[in-house]
Amino acid sequence: MLHIDWFVTAMKRTFNVAVNIDEVGYEAYELYHEELDNYLVPEEHLEKLPNPLLFETLRYVDENRNEWIAGFVGEKLYEVWIKNGERIAQKRYIE
Repeated sequence: MLHIDWFVTAMKRTFNVAVNIDEVGYEAYELYHEELDNYLVPEEHLEKLPNPLLFETLRYVDENRNEWIAGFVGEKLYEVWIKNGERIAQKRYIE
């Protein structure tokens, strides 16, 4: 799956974490803006995204029991990275 390959590559390149592709979980949810927590998508980013939107997540737990989650909307509209419940990076690709 293309998204899982992207996740594995991004984890290594960005966070220097080697990921076993067979241990990556994937989920997708169609959500309306009012259903999304500002923690995942801040309101100033949300206003530029479709409503409803498809929010896809990839999850991995490393050997030190750190939980890594990448969430994204569409093909490069928005992405968020979470480690152990804390948002560590986010990017909106559309203006």
